[in-house]
Amino acid sequence: MAAKIPPPPPIATSNPEFNRWLLELTSILSNEGGIDPSEVTGLTAVIAQVDTNTTNIVIVTGSVDGLSSEVATLNVSVTTISGEISTINGQISTLSGEVAALQANPVVHSGSGPPSPSLGNDGDWYGNIGGGVGARIYIKVSGTWTAFPF
Repeated sequence: MAAKIPPPPPIATSNPEFNRWLLELTSILSNEGGIDPSEVTGLTAVIAQVDTNTTNIVIVTGSVDGLSSEVATLNVSVTTISGEISTINGQISTLSGEVAALQANPVVHSGSGPPSPSLGNDGDWYGNIGGGVGARIYIKVSGTWTAFPF
């Protein structure tokens, strides 16, 4: 047996229609009666809007799931590319070392007449290709070009 619901207190003296509606609702519920949805103004529209919103939420959730999958795929690509960048950076480092090593190797220079003192580094060679009696090969040692006749 259901307990009787006491009538609600008056909500506002300026809105007797609302108070009457609450009393009628209490009476229906107290007598274990049902409410006909068509008798509640706007309820059918609210139910239709809830159904529409529910459908839209399902669609958006599906879109989010699809996008999450795409984001996961892109994250894998970013990880792969990051690894490739690390490999390339390592190769650049290796090549930079090789270039530095090559730059440290002696260089062969040539020209007419003796070499300028500012030309080259220790270990470099210079060939005076001007011809004639003054033809020489020079090697730079301790910052000075030393001539060797041939």
